[in-house]
Order: sequence, then C-alpha cells, then structure tokens
Amino acid sequence: MGASRESLDRSLTFCIVALNAETNMLEAIPTDIFATNFRLQQQNNLVGEVDTSVFREKARLELEEGTYELYREGRFSGDFLLERNGNIVARATKPRALQNRFEVELPNRNLVLRKLSVFSRRFGLFEGEKQIGSIYPAGIFTRRANIDLPADWPLATRIFLFWLAFLMWRRQKQAAAS
Repeated sequence: MGASRESLDRSLTFCIVALNAETNMLEAIPTDIFATNFRLQQQNNLVGEVDTSVFREKARLELEEGTYELYREGRFSGDFLLERNGNIVARATKPRALQNRFEVELPNRNLVLRKLSVFSRRFGLFEGEKQIGSIYPAGIFTRRANIDLPADWPLATRIFLFWLAFLMWRRQKQAAAS
C-alpha cells in the first residue's frame, strides 16, 4: 500500500542531512568574465576574496580574520604554501609533474587531493582511502566552482585546497590552448 512511517522518517532525515551539507558548501565565483579573481560565498554571504596572479602560481586571500598568501616556494618547482603573518599554515607537494595530485599537510592531518578521472575536472580530497570532500566546476561552461569540504575546517584551509585545484584547471586550459 504506502510507505511506512519509519521509511518516511528515514527519507526525511536523509533529505535534511543532504540539505544541511549543501548549505555549508563554499562557492567560488569569478569577479568578471575574464578575471582570475574569485569572490567566495557561503549561504549567499561573501566570506572572502582570492586575487590570483596571472603569470605566477601565487595568490592573496582576504578573509575577515586577515590576509593569507598562497604561493609556490620556487618559480617552477617546490611546495605550494598557505602562509599567514610569516607562519606556514598548510603545505602541498606535487610528487609528479604529469599527475593532477597533491599530497597536503595540514596541522595533525595528511591528505591527498587528486583529480578523480581524466575525463572530469572534479577533484577529490582523501584521508587514507576515504574521500572526505570534493572541488568541482559548477557546470560545463562556467568558471564557478563548488568547494564541498568539511565545514568545520578553517576557511583558509578549504580555500587553499580550491586554489590547488584552480591551478590544475588553469594549467589544463593553457595546455589545450597551445
């Protein structure tokens, strides 16, 4: 006949959990059609801005709590760093030049950020074998991106991971254009 009350309660609970997860997602929105700078929004509220360099792998992140620098240690090699007031907050290493994969060191955590498929622009964040988040374009023909990472992590850390994915997307676009 119909669904049981217990089944309906479980379905409703699942919908509420999915909705709550969706509302904690960050969105990176380009500031204009040609810009490589992004406004960062969560629940339609502006939470920060990323100003990326056109020529180098570096950026400046402006958040309410202060300014962060995102950069590569060397011009063409070295680790990718998130820094605030001279202190390294996070570090990412790209072990192989031709792979879209980073080994990320956060305080008390070692993670892997990697492209999920050669046919997709989606990146997955892994702790061991378990996927704990993802970063992906909001659509096929847009530069908007969704940053679906644990909401209890610091905002600067989540945006650093987005910046790493953005660098890979930019490299891929430059390679396709040449």
